Amino acid sequence: MVVINLGYTAPVNRPGQQPVLTLQQVWEGLQHKMRRADKFVPIITACEVLAEEEPSSPADGGPRAVVTRRVTFQPDTGPWGKSTVVEVCRLYPPCRIDFVQEDGATIGNYVTQGPSGDPADLLMTYVFQWNVPQVAEGSAEAKELEEKYRKTAKLAVESSIETIRKIVTGELTLD
Repeated sequence: MVVINLGYTAPVNRPGQQPVLTLQQVWEGLQHKMRRADKFVPIITACEVLAEEEPSSPADGGPRAVVTRRVTFQPDTGPWGKSTVVEVCRLYPPCRIDFVQEDGATIGNYVTQGPSGDPADLLMTYVFQWNVPQVAEGSAEAKELEEKYRKTAKLAVESSIETIRKIVTGELTLD
């Protein structure tokens, strides 16, 4: 079995890019993404919220909300050929959402302050852990999967930032 761990980070506000997004706008965008992933990640074709709950006491450091969703992927783009996965999403405002899939795979979406300390210096990072039991660690297939998932991670981060910007400008509405 191979476990593929990788991440991708991109600046939210590149030089000259308008509008400059705030932490609050990006956080709201990530919450929309959790419920409407099909609008944010091109390989996702549908996203259905199955359940939503608010824990009784988020003061203990636990999540503020827990959402269970079903995500449908384009053919041959889902994990290990699956067309749908069920994920439990845990929100930790204002910077983190953790997604845990049925097979234990995890994805973290983070928005963080960049090194300059400027409020506009924001970074978006997605971190993935994919468990692939049918592939041997160190195999050529494992290396191919890692490269495929690296491209998927970049696509997910870049398209999410672009979609959040479209929501903020009014170019996209999430009805």
